[in-house]
Amino acid sequence: MDRLPALAAAAFALGIFACDKDSPAPTPSRVEGAKVRQSKAASAAGFCDVHAADDSGPAPPLPPLAGPPLAQQVPGHWRWLNVWATWCKPCVEEVPRLTRWRSRLAAAGHPIDLAFVSVDDSSDDVADFHKLHPEMPDSPRLADPSKQGAFFAALGLDTTSPIPIHVFVSPSGHVRCARAGAVSEQDYPAIERLLGE
Repeated sequence: MDRLPALAAAAFALGIFACDKDSPAPTPSRVEGAKVRQSKAASAAGFCDVHAADDSGPAPPLPPLAGPPLAQQVPGHWRWLNVWATWCKPCVEEVPRLTRWRSRLAAAGHPIDLAFVSVDDSSDDVADFHKLHPEMPDSPRLADPSKQGAFFAALGLDTTSPIPIHVFVSPSGHVRCARAGAVSEQDYPAIERLLGE
């Protein structure tokens, strides 16, 4: 019994939590939660749940989107696709980190286009959030909630994977990495290595 508080403290320290549908914040019905985790290693393989060290991965399997259009990937750039929701605290908290890293990666010779796709239930939810947070880039959302599981499976993830989800697409248009879970400061070296493959 003396180990239970220690185990609880360890789980807290590791950041293994999920957005819960029963939390007081409004949550959409089609997403089980959000995952926050820490990277196993500062390597691309340790960072990614699904990793291809070459362009053998699929083209991004995006289902139909609603709302503002997703910008085209700039030729010669990587694309970082972030799947998020307005109600997901880890998703929202990591947005400033992602935009800061985009600039840092470009300065290090790794130009990357950052794009967001919401899994909110309605475009109004995303638009209302954007009014309160104008610094948040425009974000389309999945048009059909029933397509979310198939989208995740096409990335090689579980159909019930928690958000946020990060998808890295090579300049040639192939998925190189898919990861379920928020990123932390210690993940930057793994991302930089991934973009250098």
